[in-house]
Amino acid sequence: MALQTISGKEYEMDFEKSIQTISKHWDDASVTFDKEHATEDLGLWKEYLEKVIGLNGNGKVLDVGTGTGFLAFMLNELGYGAVGIDISEKMMEIGRAKALERNQPVSFINSPCEKTPFDDGEFDAVVNCRLMWTLTKPDEAVNEWKRILKSGGKVISFMRMMSASGGQGHSVYENNIELPLIDGSRDKYVEVYKKAGLKNIQTWELPEEMSVSDMPSWTVFVGEK
Repeated sequence: MALQTISGKEYEMDFEKSIQTISKHWDDASVTFDKEHATEDLGLWKEYLEKVIGLNGNGKVLDVGTGTGFLAFMLNELGYGAVGIDISEKMMEIGRAKALERNQPVSFINSPCEKTPFDDGEFDAVVNCRLMWTLTKPDEAVNEWKRILKSGGKVISFMRMMSASGGQGHSVYENNIELPLIDGSRDKYVEVYKKAGLKNIQTWELPEEMSVSDMPSWTVFVGEK
């Protein structure tokens, strides 16, 4: 029993250290993040975002790893109650300033995506963009998203797959933080969904026209509770 307690403490310390390192990385990236990612056709994004959610703007949606609010603001414009969470406070400071400027009631909350402050069954959908490969514990994260979903709710992940068989291909964080999906294939992403018990899992390839970036086009992973 004592060994289990020590192990648990070590696990929590390791998790917190990773969160701090990753948070600092994205805090530092916040200054130029929007400029570097101003490559998207927002009209097409909103069209496909609604297609995958499919609730005609009715419901409450959580944007995990919201950053400066890329998905959260589109969700609000589509009619959804939008909440964004992130571990980068500086990213969300930019998002909050945008919300005031645009008079959009989007909430930004500092929280790791593996341990959120929300009740069971609180959301109609959980969405994320460019997030899954950055997670140290993707299985825990998707299980948590499933917990806070209503029955029939969807987990929706938008990713750029760097090749047919793998993900980003290289680490971006200090301290050799392990990222299980850093080279994740589509099958690996689907397997994380399956482990969480999500149903009706689908993978869609989205039109190249959604972005003028020279990066690969978007893939979306959808699973239901």
